[in-house]
Amino acid sequence: MKIFVLLTILSLSYVSKAVVITTEDAQKIGLLVWKNEALQKRDLLVFWNVLESFPSLGIGHCIWYLEGQSGPYTQQFPCLCTYLQNHGIALPHWLEKAKEIGAPWHSREEFLEDNQRTEELRSLLFSTIDLQTKYMVERLEERLTLIINAVSETEKARVLENIELMKSTLLGTYALVDYLNFKGDGLNSTENRKGERWGLLQVLLGMSSGVNKKTVLKVFTISAAEVLLRLIKNSDPDYNPIKFFNGWMSRLSTYCNETILNTI
Repeated sequence: MKIFVLLTILSLSYVSKAVVITTEDAQKIGLLVWKNEALQKRDLLVFWNVLESFPSLGIGHCIWYLEGQSGPYTQQFPCLCTYLQNHGIALPHWLEKAKEIGAPWHSREEFLEDNQRTEELRSLLFSTIDLQTKYMVERLEERLTLIINAVSETEKARVLENIELMKSTLLGTYALVDYLNFKGDGLNSTENRKGERWGLLQVLLGMSSGVNKKTVLKVFTISAAEVLLRLIKNSDPDYNPIKFFNGWMSRLSTYCNETILNTI
């Protein structure tokens, strides 16, 4: 009974400890996420991968499905647009409508030829890096609440403690935000390879106990690397996931680089 009460108190206290981030710090995190996703290139803020059936937009390459389209991933761009509006950003008139019904192109070729609308999007996204980051931080808080609810009672206290240690520093907050954006929350059971998932939940569960503020970033990074190596091992060889290995590990190495936020 005492353990149950303690875990309940921990869960409630977790909900009340939202990250408060300044505009300056949001800009720093946003630039790092943008570097990870699109090499900090302005033109890649609006992007359509030749291997995908939808565009990816913003510093976090948020998915935006076409009108009538659905897919296995959760699109974030319409929600980001609403967040920007709620924080005083005026959207182009066509985007106000399109965010409700879907991306306005029928193909990648049509997207590439639409210089006017894609350039309007680039201008919007280039000028709102800090707000995009704050949106991602809010989304992190929402997903962490769901993650905690998904963790077994025997694991909950350890996972909560490690989350709070991560959130106690700007670099730790960046690592949580970036990995969530990179590989998702790990809650969707349909997103798996050979029954194993690779999201933030799995990274947090893979962290050892007895972690402290000095070691938590390294432990998180090692757990993330183990999760991604397992993903590579479980993936279809035809997909050739090993081609991503160097880039993935380079990205993870930023999570425990104590000076990276000062050089961005």
